[in-house]
Amino acid sequence: MAYGTETIPPVDKIVGPGGAFVTLAKSLVSEVVSIDMVAGPTELAIIADATADAELVALDLISQAEHSPDTMCCLITNSPKLKDSVLKSLQKKIKTIKRSLIVKESLQKNGFIAMCNTEQQMIDFVNKLAPEHLEIITKKPQQLAKKIRSSGLVLIGKNTPSSASDYLLGSNHILPTNRFGRTRGSLGVLDYMKIQTQVESSESALKKISKYMKALTEAEGLPNHYEAVKGRLS
Repeated sequence: MAYGTETIPPVDKIVGPGGAFVTLAKSLVSEVVSIDMVAGPTELAIIADATADAELVALDLISQAEHSPDTMCCLITNSPKLKDSVLKSLQKKIKTIKRSLIVKESLQKNGFIAMCNTEQQMIDFVNKLAPEHLEIITKKPQQLAKKIRSSGLVLIGKNTPSSASDYLLGSNHILPTNRFGRTRGSLGVLDYMKIQTQVESSESALKKISKYMKALTEAEGLPNHYEAVKGRLS
């Protein structure tokens, strides 16, 4: 796609998800063709307070961790009781679930629980972490969601698990990882569009800016830039 073939011309942009090999290939060809983003491995952060169901939190962490040993999954909470309950649930479930070796390796290598004192600390932590997926399972998840600025996808409430968004909830599944959520969102319509900029000036407009143009070009040591403007002035 990037270089074309004898019968197929090269494309202008490559978008879409993939595993480690696809991501590496996109990165390598990004010097010759535009790409949407370098994404992966997948990430899930869960903000949960004392009202959250520890069993559901554990299930969601497991469901994302089964992607690969490189997956990053974490719980961010201000409830010591919830933390302990989630840990107990994970330890119990990992013994019997399918793909348990992958889940266990993923959580051991990349999983963590961040303990915070306040809700604001949880929000600040998430905005710095910028996870690909963020579940909010709190007493008032909608209010908390309004303060999130950097997650690739925000999943609000206990009945909006990340696993459902992976397949059928309708949100775009091509999402920023590795903290790129701080600068962009999911793949969208704008990724398939290019902004075309047009400028038209008049002679009178050039006259008005000419003295500033002269000062700037002299300061930068590019005098012929000014001469190209001066030549148009009567």
